[in-house]
Amino acid sequence: MSSNVRRILVLISVGIVAVAALSLIACKKDTRLTVVSFGGAYQDAQRLAYMTPFSSKTGSRIQETEYNGEYGLLRQRATASTGSWDVVSVESGPCMRGGEEGIFATLPSRIFEGKDLVPGAKRPYAAGHLVFSTILAYQRDIFLAPTTPRSWADFWDTRKFPGKRGLRRNPRGTLEIALLADGVSPDRLYPLDVNRAFKKLDELRSDLVFWESGAQPIQLLANKTVAMTSAYNGRVWDAATKEKLPIAWQFNQGLMEVEFWAVPKNSLNADAAFDFISFSLDAERQASFANTIAYGPTNKAALPMVRAEILAAIPSSPGALPNQVPVNAEWWAANESKVSAQWDQWLQKR
Repeated sequence: MSSNVRRILVLISVGIVAVAALSLIACKKDTRLTVVSFGGAYQDAQRLAYMTPFSSKTGSRIQETEYNGEYGLLRQRATASTGSWDVVSVESGPCMRGGEEGIFATLPSRIFEGKDLVPGAKRPYAAGHLVFSTILAYQRDIFLAPTTPRSWADFWDTRKFPGKRGLRRNPRGTLEIALLADGVSPDRLYPLDVNRAFKKLDELRSDLVFWESGAQPIQLLANKTVAMTSAYNGRVWDAATKEKLPIAWQFNQGLMEVEFWAVPKNSLNADAAFDFISFSLDAERQASFANTIAYGPTNKAALPMVRAEILAAIPSSPGALPNQVPVNAEWWAANESKVSAQWDQWLQKR
């Protein structure tokens, strides 16, 4: 074989390898993940801590969308043949229900390797990425110290604390709030006395304004539609500290939960979705998220990297934790379908 022929063959081989490598790079860069979350300041913080850095690191393109946590929509999307959702932020009750119904993919063990997560954050089909609490928020310029609301019982007291009230348009969490307002001890909250909760809600019926997305209770307070509302702690902190809105809050009887990432079983980009979840559980990434909005990290190694003023504002902090009421995800997974039907009937009577 002549030297010229050898040279030509080498060049052809190099060209084939180069084309293959470029194809792999193009394929990697063309990966498009659809990440579904709850919008507003919450999703803004996720974008800064997770989505944008992940795209920069991997070349994957991320398309964001929003939903309000409604399980029916989640199940519809997770079982559709199109596989249009790849990573979904999901609350603990719907997360467990989805796991039992088999709509989520099983997560590979590599996602959790080397990560010391809080109890309950590691599930076969979901990974807890933050700790949050549904708390009582109120207009600071209406209720002045020392006469400020301190419990859900105060939330129901429209004589002492006049004004409309905001509650989530969902039985999850709302029924717990009603029972706590009715004097049920947190350690005796479950199993929920559903009929008692609806009876308590009847007392406040004419003063209720319902919200669906996490940004709405802040808007209700800002435009003075309500004097008090249930709200997610991080959203309240963001509005009070960054937007400088006259909003105050208290952690007493806050309903604490773990929020999860899950991958719908029909995802067309499952491997990249798993990589994204693993990336979001990194301690540095979780600290970046917490330092942007006051939700607690699930990776314990992130806590020393969270600024002191933020740490004091998250439900898992030493000052807030003793006053939190853990939501029983197992109870909701077993009862959500039946209770939701009762909830819909109750709403129709309004």
